[in-house]
Amino acid sequence: MRRVDDTKKKNKKDIQWHQAFVVAIQGILIDYSDALEYRLEHPLNEKPLRIDFLVVKKRRETVIKKQIAEIFRLENIVEYKSPSDYLSVNEFHKALARTHLYKALSPRLDIADMTLSFVCSTRPIKIIRHLRNTPGVAVAEKYPGIFIVTGAMLPIQIIDIRKLSDEENIWLQNLSRNMPEENARWVGRLEKKYGKRIDLGVYLSAVLAANQDKFSKEDIMWNARTVKIFEELGWTEQWIKTGIEKGRLEGIEKGRWETAMAMFAEGDSIEKISRVTGLSRRALKAKLFVKQPA
Repeated sequence: MRRVDDTKKKNKKDIQWHQAFVVAIQGILIDYSDALEYRLEHPLNEKPLRIDFLVVKKRRETVIKKQIAEIFRLENIVEYKSPSDYLSVNEFHKALARTHLYKALSPRLDIADMTLSFVCSTRPIKIIRHLRNTPGVAVAEKYPGIFIVTGAMLPIQIIDIRKLSDEENIWLQNLSRNMPEENARWVGRLEKKYGKRIDLGVYLSAVLAANQDKFSKEDIMWNARTVKIFEELGWTEQWIKTGIEKGRLEGIEKGRWETAMAMFAEGDSIEKISRVTGLSRRALKAKLFVKQPA
């Protein structure tokens, strides 16, 4: 009998897809972070009835130039289906009912100021066929993977993650067990680019856990956060040690050049800078000296 790898089994069960999805949306809409407010699992009343995710515009006049958010108005309900789930006809109507309940419990909110989005990782064939067979309702694919539903009381869209364009929607594309291998380096550099603006921990953890075979040590930007994620995932100790050492050496090299630049600015000689930093005089001359025009 084939033995199941306990680590892989645990990772498959514990991946926090919904929280990672929230980070992905924040990443795509990062240019509008000051104009938006995010509410995860927003409660509708005192009973355990919630909507997945609510994106609220702080200012009505804000125009979001992103494919997934073109339909957004003031209050935008988002229902997300993880890679292990799918959007059924019943789930669609339940979400629509929760949307109308949210409106009913918010007397000052006009339904004309609301939208409803569904985001899924499996092909939404049945629900699209159902909607196209519904009198008065039409469905059109405006962008690859983004289906706009018209004829309802509010704008609705269905987003198929697998068909989204690479350039603009890479954050969502990676929420899959079949992440494109070429995206690994992009994921590994997220911490450096966005670490101070978004809490990336749960997103990185989900993507790494679901696509371990897509990554190499060279893809990862090693720091305290990534080391912690790898430890939690139970990845090999050697992976972590190698990554830490790589990061340490890169840090040392960066520190040497920062010292060299500072010394050069103070007027120290190339010989002295080389002696202090350990950098070769040739490398220093190539980087520090700029040829003067003849």
